[in-house]
Amino acid sequence: MSTRDVASAHRQLVEELIGQISNRLECGFTEQRDADGGSVGLELRERGRTVVMEIPTALLANAVSDAIARETLRVRIKARRDRMLFRPPPVPLPKHITSVADPAGSRFGFGRGPNRGRR
Repeated sequence: MSTRDVASAHRQLVEELIGQISNRLECGFTEQRDADGGSVGLELRERGRTVVMEIPTALLANAVSDAIARETLRVRIKARRDRMLFRPPPVPLPKHITSVADPAGSRFGFGRGPNRGRR
């Protein structure tokens, strides 16, 4: 299905669902490279990140009149948006850490030389 074939009711439905997910999320329909006619491309943009997801045309058509299909579509869009914005955790610190010499074991302690005792 091409972007020209997407009805205004489908566009309005997707805009409504996007508004429920996030105020900053933007979307647009895109052409699919491997378009078999069974799906349409939806491009999601937020915080400088962009992703294109495939939506089956049957789901899009059913979502206009069916509340369950509408919720299924909303959940799919939200899940794809969350994966797009996910930041991987930082690289963990190395597990092999060498121990430092014990300062209490030294004769003079921290900051005290041999001639600087308490007075």
